Amino acid sequence: MRNSDQTTLKRRQFLSHSCSLGVATATLGSSLLQLGLARQASAQSSGDYKALVCILLAGGNDSYNMLVPNDAQHYAGYAAIRSDLALPQESLLALPNTDNNGRSFALHPGMSGLRSLFASGQAATLAGVGTLLAPMDSSSLATGNANLPLGLFSHSDQIQQWQTAVSDERIAQGWGGRIADLLEQGSPANGISMNVSLAGNNVFQSGSVTKPYAISASGDGAPALAGYNETGGEGEFTRAAIDGLLAAAQSKLFRREYGKRLISAIESQVTFVNALSTAEELPTSFSDGPFSAALRQIARVIAAREALGASRQTFFITVGGWDHHDDVLDNQATMLPSIDTGLLEFQTAMNGMGIADQVTTFTTSDFGRTLTSNGKGSDHGWGGHHIVLGGAVNGGRFYGEYPDIYSGNPLDVGRGIYAPTTSVDEYFAELALWFGVSDGDLSTVLPNVDRFFSAGGGAKPLGFLS
Repeated sequence: MRNSDQTTLKRRQFLSHSCSLGVATATLGSSLLQLGLARQASAQSSGDYKALVCILLAGGNDSYNMLVPNDAQHYAGYAAIRSDLALPQESLLALPNTDNNGRSFALHPGMSGLRSLFASGQAATLAGVGTLLAPMDSSSLATGNANLPLGLFSHSDQIQQWQTAVSDERIAQGWGGRIADLLEQGSPANGISMNVSLAGNNVFQSGSVTKPYAISASGDGAPALAGYNETGGEGEFTRAAIDGLLAAAQSKLFRREYGKRLISAIESQVTFVNALSTAEELPTSFSDGPFSAALRQIARVIAAREALGASRQTFFITVGGWDHHDDVLDNQATMLPSIDTGLLEFQTAMNGMGIADQVTTFTTSDFGRTLTSNGKGSDHGWGGHHIVLGGAVNGGRFYGEYPDIYSGNPLDVGRGIYAPTTSVDEYFAELALWFGVSDGDLSTVLPNVDRFFSAGGGAKPLGFLS
């Protein structure tokens, strides 16, 4: 345990002082506790815990330099179109196995950890993914008659569509939020949402009634209300003042609602910190970088899943800075290794905790980028390549369709912008079904999925999860 005495003291302080907040607070706290304990008992009895960890590489990762064709013929096509952006073939980290077309691939030289996970069957790649309105018709694409996603090439629109899985309108509910709406129905265990964010509010984890529980990568993740838990004169004064305000009867609806939400936030923070303090120590260490620190915090929350009463959780991390209109090679040489290190550390921790097959990690990004160079870097594209890892992943394989890179490919809409051949809907359907969404609820979670995949009969959209 860590800091258990201090945390227990703070909890006692809170419970003591919250008695003055009235019957509503006590009722809220007891009902949340009962609900949390019931869900905890259910999770423990069934052992049916699962988590999704979503990593947004914000800005548009140049994934054609993350996953590179490596056989002689296809590398030559890649090198010809990429020109000054092409990675030397001798620097690439060759991956075992070939795709369904007999092609071989390699990773960026800074991703040796991912290569080891791929070789051990704990990671896979998914090529040619992007936002689509319907399965791509290359002839209509060539004639300019294809229906295109709203705001194609726009950062804000494409990030939103990756999080909502809706490419023909702008909405504020994400597919992770819709899952939580189904599973929690507005009553999260112990008042803490199953959707935990290390990137503040986000669309992916927001539903009609669900909001993500935002934490930080430092400390215990959920800082207390400033001064509320402090001991001594100043702390007592602060606590008394806040308790007095919250206990006062309010005639205005807004003030009453604000008070209820603040009470809930104070109570949830104590519950969250207490749960983390009682969790087992992680079996492995993490690096000091911000991405590794965020994944370490996620691992700690997963370790506290029983204390939190969680049988399902989603996690969301944003790693920004991938809009490389210049210095692609130098930037990726620094940034991709940090992603690689964090992913390897996290997967090693999941293995050590014995729950690797219950946690699946996956990447997203605004879009791929142009294969052609702008003289300094690459510009906004469309289809791109992604990583999935975890014990449930049918790893060591290549999923999706990596396009042949040649002049005149009908998927090339100009400047080496390749249209996706796999929709985000299919990508997320595979994750949602594994997570426990039923065939009947899949179209509620992913409103346009029926355009790409018919659920039922045990069929899988892509097959990368067991």
